[in-house]
Amino acid sequence: MEISLSPNIERFLRVKVAEGLYDSLNEAINSTLDIVLKKECLSQEELDMLNADIQKGIDDADKGNTSDAFDFLDELKAQYD
Repeated sequence: MEISLSPNIERFLRVKVAEGLYDSLNEAINSTLDIVLKKECLSQEELDMLNADIQKGIDDADKGNTSDAFDFLDELKAQYD
């Protein structure tokens, strides 16, 4: 496969190779893409947990167990602070 990198990306990766972080440009590209894939893709376990949380919310709503959106946002913010 042949790909073309933008000049900025190529320069960035070549600097990383020159700094010794990678042995070759090919290794730098593969490693960088692997990082992006891991960051953007959910594991099956994470996906299952997300689906379970969504289903719980649907079930709660079906039972009439709802909350104010502002209360929800406050709880969510507190969870991640």
